[in-house]
This record gives sequence, structure tokens and C-alpha cells, in this order.
Amino acid sequence: MAAQQMKPYVKLASTLASVGLGIFFIERFGLSELQKNGSIHLDGTLLSIMVIAPVLLVLAGAVVFMVGKMRRL
Repeated sequence: MAAQQMKPYVKLASTLASVGLGIFFIERFGLSELQKNGSIHLDGTLLSIMVIAPVLLVLAGAVVFMVGKMRRL
């Protein structure tokens, strides 16, 4: 029995979601470590990017999957 090939949109969607979740967990770990070592102030812009980027990557993965599924690529 031959192994089924993963469709390109599924690969892209899973990669985007995995990278987004990975960045999220690294960010949570980093912020918790910074908090243990004392008070540190992060710029609001940097903090916003750190929060928004993982969410956007996961959402982009979901959109790619839905569009690919609808178009039946």
C-alpha cells in the first residue's frame, strides 16, 4: 500500500500553525524567565509584535487550510 502524499496546502497550513504555536510557547517561556529575574520593561511595540505574530501565523494557517479545502487542490 503506497503512502498518501500530503497536499501542498495542508503542508503550508500545518507549517504556519506549527511555527505560530512554537513562537507563542517560546515567547511565554521567555517572558516568564524575564519575570523571575526581576523587573524589565519591554517596549509596547515589541510586546505587541510578540503577541500578534503567533496569532496571525495560526490564523493564516487556518485560512490557507480552509481555502485549499474549498478549492479542492
